[in-house]
Amino acid sequence: MPSLAPVTPTTRSVRLFMWAAFIFVAAAGLSLFLLSEQTSHFFAWTIKPPIPAAFLGGGYLAVTTALGLGLREADWASVRVGVWVVATGLVSILIASLLHLDKFHLHSPIWTAKAWAWSWLVLYVALVPGLMAALWAQWCQPAPTPRPGAALPLGLRLGQWLLGGLMVAMGAALFVVPASAEQLWPWSLTPLTARMVGSFYLAIGVSLFAAARENDYARIRVASFAYLVFALLELVTVLRYPLVDGWTRPALLLAAVLLALFLLGLIGIRGSFKARTMP
Repeated sequence: MPSLAPVTPTTRSVRLFMWAAFIFVAAAGLSLFLLSEQTSHFFAWTIKPPIPAAFLGGGYLAVTTALGLGLREADWASVRVGVWVVATGLVSILIASLLHLDKFHLHSPIWTAKAWAWSWLVLYVALVPGLMAALWAQWCQPAPTPRPGAALPLGLRLGQWLLGGLMVAMGAALFVVPASAEQLWPWSLTPLTARMVGSFYLAIGVSLFAAARENDYARIRVASFAYLVFALLELVTVLRYPLVDGWTRPALLLAAVLLALFLLGLIGIRGSFKARTMP
Protein backbone atom coordinates (compact mmCIF):
# COMPACT_ATOMS: atom_id res chain seq x y z
CA MET A 1 0.00 0.00 0.00
CA PRO A 2 1.48 3.43 -0.91
CA SER A 3 2.53 5.74 1.88
CA LEU A 4 0.18 8.57 2.82
CA ALA A 5 2.92 10.66 4.41
CA PRO A 6 2.15 14.40 4.27
CA VAL A 7 3.97 16.37 1.61
CA THR A 8 4.63 20.04 0.90
CA PRO A 9 3.94 20.55 -2.81
CA THR A 10 6.56 22.39 -4.85
CA THR A 11 5.02 25.75 -5.79
CA ARG A 12 4.39 26.78 -9.37
CA SER A 13 6.95 29.60 -9.08
CA VAL A 14 9.68 27.17 -8.05
CA ARG A 15 8.79 24.81 -10.89
CA LEU A 16 8.84 27.68 -13.42
CA PHE A 17 12.26 28.71 -12.14
CA MET A 18 13.50 25.12 -12.39
CA TRP A 19 12.29 24.85 -16.00
CA ALA A 20 14.01 28.10 -16.98
CA ALA A 21 17.22 27.08 -15.21
CA PHE A 22 17.08 23.58 -16.71
CA ILE A 23 16.97 24.89 -20.29
CA PHE A 24 19.76 27.42 -19.80
CA VAL A 25 22.02 25.15 -17.73
CA ALA A 26 21.61 22.25 -20.16
CA ALA A 27 22.58 24.51 -23.07
CA ALA A 28 25.67 25.78 -21.22
CA GLY A 29 26.68 22.28 -20.18
CA LEU A 30 26.36 20.78 -23.65
CA SER A 31 28.22 23.68 -25.27
CA LEU A 32 31.09 23.56 -22.79
CA PHE A 33 31.39 19.78 -22.61
CA LEU A 34 31.00 18.97 -26.31
CA LEU A 35 32.59 22.11 -27.81
CA SER A 36 35.35 22.62 -25.24
CA GLU A 37 37.87 23.68 -27.90
CA GLN A 38 35.52 26.18 -29.59
CA THR A 39 34.55 28.50 -26.74
CA SER A 40 35.79 31.50 -28.74
CA HIS A 41 32.74 30.96 -30.99
CA PHE A 42 30.23 29.04 -28.88
CA PHE A 43 30.44 30.36 -25.34
CA ALA A 44 30.26 33.56 -23.31
CA TRP A 45 34.04 33.89 -22.98
CA THR A 46 37.09 32.10 -24.37
CA ILE A 47 38.46 29.32 -22.16
CA LYS A 48 41.99 28.04 -22.75
CA PRO A 49 43.19 25.33 -22.40
CA PRO A 50 39.99 23.38 -23.18
CA ILE A 51 40.10 21.15 -20.09
CA PRO A 52 38.59 23.81 -17.75
CA ALA A 53 35.75 24.27 -20.27
CA ALA A 54 35.02 20.54 -20.27
CA PHE A 55 35.23 20.46 -16.46
CA LEU A 56 32.74 23.32 -16.13
CA GLY A 57 30.52 21.64 -18.72
CA GLY A 58 30.46 18.49 -16.59
CA GLY A 59 29.41 20.61 -13.63
CA TYR A 60 26.57 22.20 -15.56
CA LEU A 61 25.36 18.82 -16.81
CA ALA A 62 25.35 17.51 -13.23
CA VAL A 63 23.18 20.49 -12.22
CA THR A 64 20.98 19.75 -15.24
CA THR A 65 20.52 16.24 -13.85
CA ALA A 66 19.44 17.62 -10.48
CA LEU A 67 16.97 20.03 -12.08
CA GLY A 68 15.54 17.39 -14.43
CA LEU A 69 14.98 14.88 -11.65
CA GLY A 70 13.65 17.60 -9.37
CA LEU A 71 10.97 18.48 -11.91
CA ARG A 72 9.68 14.92 -11.61
CA GLU A 73 9.19 15.22 -7.85
CA ALA A 74 5.98 16.48 -6.28
CA ASP A 75 7.29 16.93 -2.73
CA TRP A 76 9.40 20.01 -1.95
CA ALA A 77 11.40 18.01 0.63
CA SER A 78 12.66 15.76 -2.18
CA VAL A 79 13.84 18.76 -4.22
CA ARG A 80 15.37 21.24 -1.80
CA VAL A 81 18.82 19.65 -1.45
CA GLY A 82 19.21 19.87 -5.24
CA VAL A 83 17.96 23.46 -5.14
CA TRP A 84 20.81 24.29 -2.73
CA VAL A 85 23.25 23.31 -5.50
CA VAL A 86 21.52 25.66 -7.93
CA ALA A 87 21.11 28.56 -5.50
CA THR A 88 24.71 28.61 -4.28
CA GLY A 89 26.09 28.20 -7.80
CA LEU A 90 23.85 30.90 -9.26
CA VAL A 91 24.85 33.57 -6.78
CA SER A 92 28.59 32.83 -6.82
CA ILE A 93 28.77 32.52 -10.63
CA LEU A 94 26.89 35.82 -11.06
CA ILE A 95 29.42 37.54 -8.75
CA ALA A 96 32.33 35.98 -10.65
CA SER A 97 30.83 37.08 -13.97
CA LEU A 98 30.40 40.68 -12.80
CA LEU A 99 33.99 40.74 -11.52
CA HIS A 100 35.33 39.69 -14.94
CA LEU A 101 32.98 41.34 -17.44
CA ASP A 102 35.97 42.46 -19.49
CA LYS A 103 36.62 38.81 -20.42
CA PHE A 104 33.16 38.27 -21.90
CA HIS A 105 32.35 38.38 -25.62
CA LEU A 106 29.97 41.31 -25.15
CA HIS A 107 31.51 43.18 -28.11
CA SER A 108 32.76 40.24 -30.16
CA PRO A 109 32.41 40.42 -33.96
CA ILE A 110 31.38 36.73 -33.85
CA TRP A 111 27.61 36.79 -33.45
CA THR A 112 27.36 33.40 -31.73
CA ALA A 113 29.91 34.39 -29.09
CA LYS A 114 28.24 37.76 -28.59
CA ALA A 115 24.81 36.12 -28.26
CA TRP A 116 26.20 33.71 -25.65
CA ALA A 117 27.78 36.54 -23.64
CA TRP A 118 24.65 38.68 -23.52
CA SER A 119 22.37 35.69 -22.87
CA TRP A 120 24.63 34.59 -20.03
CA LEU A 121 24.66 38.01 -18.39
CA VAL A 122 20.93 38.73 -18.80
CA LEU A 123 19.83 35.27 -17.64
CA TYR A 124 22.07 35.22 -14.58
CA VAL A 125 20.95 38.70 -13.59
CA ALA A 126 17.31 37.59 -14.00
CA LEU A 127 17.60 34.10 -12.50
CA VAL A 128 19.04 35.14 -9.13
CA PRO A 129 16.14 37.43 -8.07
CA GLY A 130 13.76 34.95 -9.73
CA LEU A 131 15.09 32.21 -7.48
CA MET A 132 14.80 34.38 -4.37
CA ALA A 133 11.17 35.19 -5.19
CA ALA A 134 10.37 31.54 -5.90
CA LEU A 135 11.97 30.39 -2.64
CA TRP A 136 10.08 33.04 -0.68
CA ALA A 137 6.80 31.80 -2.16
CA GLN A 138 7.79 28.23 -1.29
CA TRP A 139 8.68 29.09 2.31
CA CYS A 140 5.32 30.82 2.74
CA GLN A 141 3.56 27.53 1.96
CA PRO A 142 2.05 25.74 4.99
CA ALA A 143 4.28 22.75 5.66
CA PRO A 144 2.95 19.65 7.44
CA THR A 145 5.26 17.79 9.79
CA PRO A 146 6.81 15.02 7.70
CA ARG A 147 6.97 11.44 8.88
CA PRO A 148 10.44 10.08 9.59
CA GLY A 149 11.96 8.47 6.53
CA ALA A 150 14.83 6.04 6.02
CA ALA A 151 17.59 7.68 8.05
CA LEU A 152 21.13 7.83 6.72
CA PRO A 153 23.79 5.72 8.44
CA LEU A 154 26.26 7.62 10.58
CA GLY A 155 29.15 6.78 8.24
CA LEU A 156 27.37 8.31 5.24
CA ARG A 157 26.51 11.50 7.12
CA LEU A 158 30.07 11.79 8.40
CA GLY A 159 31.34 11.41 4.83
CA GLN A 160 28.95 14.13 3.67
CA TRP A 161 30.10 16.52 6.40
CA LEU A 162 33.80 15.86 5.76
CA LEU A 163 33.65 16.06 1.97
CA GLY A 164 31.33 19.07 2.18
CA GLY A 165 33.81 20.84 4.43
CA LEU A 166 36.73 20.06 2.11
CA MET A 167 34.85 21.23 -1.01
CA VAL A 168 33.59 24.42 0.64
CA ALA A 169 37.13 25.23 1.83
CA MET A 170 38.62 24.58 -1.60
CA GLY A 171 35.81 26.42 -3.36
CA ALA A 172 36.16 29.45 -1.09
CA ALA A 173 39.92 29.53 -1.65
CA LEU A 174 39.57 29.35 -5.44
CA PHE A 175 36.84 32.00 -5.41
CA VAL A 176 38.40 34.49 -3.00
CA VAL A 177 42.06 33.93 -3.93
CA PRO A 178 42.14 32.62 -7.53
CA ALA A 179 45.94 32.46 -7.39
CA SER A 180 45.55 29.55 -4.94
CA ALA A 181 44.72 27.39 -7.98
CA GLU A 182 48.46 26.87 -8.42
CA GLN A 183 48.50 24.84 -5.19
CA LEU A 184 44.98 23.35 -5.35
CA TRP A 185 44.32 22.53 -9.00
CA PRO A 186 46.13 20.14 -11.39
CA TRP A 187 45.91 22.38 -14.47
CA SER A 188 46.25 26.10 -15.10
CA LEU A 189 43.25 28.32 -14.38
CA THR A 190 42.69 31.99 -15.09
CA PRO A 191 41.18 34.08 -12.27
CA LEU A 192 37.77 33.78 -13.98
CA THR A 193 37.85 30.01 -14.47
CA ALA A 194 39.26 29.55 -10.94
CA ARG A 195 36.25 31.41 -9.55
CA MET A 196 33.87 29.38 -11.72
CA VAL A 197 35.39 26.08 -10.57
CA GLY A 198 35.29 27.40 -7.02
CA SER A 199 31.59 28.18 -7.46
CA PHE A 200 30.83 24.57 -8.35
CA TYR A 201 32.82 23.29 -5.39
CA LEU A 202 31.00 25.70 -3.08
CA ALA A 203 27.61 24.63 -4.46
CA ILE A 204 28.29 20.91 -4.09
CA GLY A 205 29.85 21.37 -0.65
CA VAL A 206 26.83 23.32 0.63
CA SER A 207 24.47 20.69 -0.78
CA LEU A 208 26.42 17.94 1.03
CA PHE A 209 25.86 19.81 4.30
CA ALA A 210 22.15 20.09 3.44
CA ALA A 211 21.97 16.38 2.59
CA ALA A 212 23.53 15.39 5.91
CA ARG A 213 21.09 17.67 7.71
CA GLU A 214 18.07 16.18 5.91
CA ASN A 215 19.12 12.70 7.12
CA ASP A 216 16.65 10.95 4.82
CA TYR A 217 17.45 8.79 1.79
CA ALA A 218 14.35 9.93 -0.12
CA ARG A 219 15.35 13.58 0.25
CA ILE A 220 18.91 13.17 -1.03
CA ARG A 221 18.04 11.15 -4.16
CA VAL A 222 18.11 14.13 -6.56
CA ALA A 223 21.41 15.44 -5.23
CA SER A 224 22.95 11.94 -5.17
CA PHE A 225 22.35 11.54 -8.90
CA ALA A 226 24.00 14.93 -9.47
CA TYR A 227 27.08 13.87 -7.46
CA LEU A 228 27.38 10.67 -9.47
CA VAL A 229 27.03 12.43 -12.83
CA PHE A 230 29.54 15.10 -11.81
CA ALA A 231 32.15 12.50 -10.80
CA LEU A 232 31.68 10.42 -13.96
CA LEU A 233 31.77 13.37 -16.38
CA GLU A 234 34.88 14.81 -14.75
CA LEU A 235 36.52 11.40 -15.09
CA VAL A 236 35.67 11.52 -18.80
CA THR A 237 37.18 15.02 -18.93
CA VAL A 238 40.48 13.84 -17.45
CA LEU A 239 40.58 10.86 -19.84
CA ARG A 240 39.83 13.19 -22.75
CA TYR A 241 42.55 15.68 -21.77
CA PRO A 242 45.12 13.63 -19.82
CA LEU A 243 47.10 15.47 -17.18
CA VAL A 244 50.81 15.93 -17.79
CA ASP A 245 51.53 14.56 -14.31
CA GLY A 246 48.74 12.73 -12.54
CA TRP A 247 50.75 12.14 -9.36
CA THR A 248 50.98 15.72 -8.15
CA ARG A 249 49.25 16.71 -4.92
CA PRO A 250 46.51 18.74 -6.70
CA ALA A 251 45.81 15.85 -9.10
CA LEU A 252 45.54 13.34 -6.25
CA LEU A 253 43.31 15.74 -4.32
CA LEU A 254 40.98 16.07 -7.31
CA ALA A 255 40.92 12.28 -7.73
CA ALA A 256 40.07 11.83 -4.04
CA VAL A 257 37.21 14.35 -4.23
CA LEU A 258 35.73 12.74 -7.35
CA LEU A 259 36.01 9.24 -5.91
CA ALA A 260 34.35 10.33 -2.66
CA LEU A 261 31.56 12.08 -4.58
CA PHE A 262 31.05 8.98 -6.73
CA LEU A 263 30.75 6.74 -3.66
CA LEU A 264 28.47 9.12 -1.76
CA GLY A 265 26.26 9.48 -4.83
CA LEU A 266 26.12 5.73 -5.41
CA ILE A 267 25.29 4.97 -1.77
CA GLY A 268 22.64 7.70 -1.75
CA ILE A 269 20.98 6.43 -4.93
CA ARG A 270 21.02 2.82 -3.75
CA GLY A 271 19.57 3.78 -0.38
CA SER A 272 16.87 5.97 -1.93
CA PHE A 273 15.65 3.13 -4.15
CA LYS A 274 15.54 0.80 -1.17
CA ALA A 275 13.62 3.43 0.83
CA ARG A 276 11.01 3.71 -1.94
CA THR A 277 10.28 -0.03 -1.77
CA MET A 278 9.82 -0.02 2.01
CA PRO A 279 6.21 -0.14 3.32
